[in-house]
Amino acid sequence: MNVMILGAAGDIGRHLLEQYLAHPEVQCIYATHHREVSSICPSVHWLTVDMADPSAIAELAAAIDQPIHRWICCTGLLAGSHGQPEKTFRRLASQKLQHDYAVNAVGPVTLFAQMANHLRSDELRAVFLSAQVGSIEDNRLGGWYGYRMSKAALNMGVRCLAIECSRWRSQPTIVAVHPGTTASNLSKPFTKTRTAPVQSPKQCATRLYQLIETLEPQQNGQFLKLSGEILPW
Repeated sequence: MNVMILGAAGDIGRHLLEQYLAHPEVQCIYATHHREVSSICPSVHWLTVDMADPSAIAELAAAIDQPIHRWICCTGLLAGSHGQPEKTFRRLASQKLQHDYAVNAVGPVTLFAQMANHLRSDELRAVFLSAQVGSIEDNRLGGWYGYRMSKAALNMGVRCLAIECSRWRSQPTIVAVHPGTTASNLSKPFTKTRTAPVQSPKQCATRLYQLIETLEPQQNGQFLKLSGEILPW
């Protein structure tokens, strides 16, 4: 079994990488990061990619020469050099919105599309980490425009991919997953005053791994919590 983990050097991604390294059937893991990483394990092949750069995405897709059986996108952007989450529409800026879309939606979906020839493997399970705040129906608070909008766009992209790829003979399972609030670099600035429990990256990765390995074709095209519960789009 060959695995691809996008964002494998992140808080959740690196623990998920450890889970798959322990899987007895895994032969090769393609792991990506936005900076070069030296591999000390012969079965892990590190590749660099900027999810906002179409040429980098094309180069990454061209570098894969084996069938992929598990495709997991752990990348995502909430805040950064383009600004913080917008609490009000008065803070909206076109450049930040476009960057959020590029990293959170356009990059993951187009990379999947460009790798399609290697994803027609038997029992493909493809997971895109999304966010419950990307649910339009569940939105009760507003704000966080760029993150919410880009994750909603990702959800639509995943749904479209799942419908189209369901016509493959190999019966893939393609889902969007809300990993839950996790003590990661992405969420750290926004969970300091949170009173509800926050899971560790290792706990999240363990539950994510368990979900991926128990996915069934009838779940194709769903938006799920780590528990397997279906979320509204």
